[in-house]
Amino acid sequence: MLYIRLFHGRADPEQDMDDWGSDGPVLGPYEYIHTTYGHHLKLGRPDDNRYELFVAEDMLYYDSVYYGDWSVFDEQTLQKSKYQAVVFEQHKANLPQSE
Repeated sequence: MLYIRLFHGRADPEQDMDDWGSDGPVLGPYEYIHTTYGHHLKLGRPDDNRYELFVAEDMLYYDSVYYGDWSVFDEQTLQKSKYQAVVFEQHKANLPQSE
């Protein structure tokens, strides 16, 4: 199983980062994580459900935060690093509407 960890986050995608951004959630487990054209990630669950994350301004968006970095890793790394995965909520991954 695979997990994805979001980090180096900021609330405003235009923010000039002088320091490291916020840590985000660890999401999973997934059977696969597929990227399309570098702008759309499909997260395939073992129960055949599929979730989606989207890239905006070169950052992944989730729960009102734009993340500049993300890592994909396996269950062994999850346990060794003592990360706690959270439940993915699709509505939190929907990009805000442009004004």
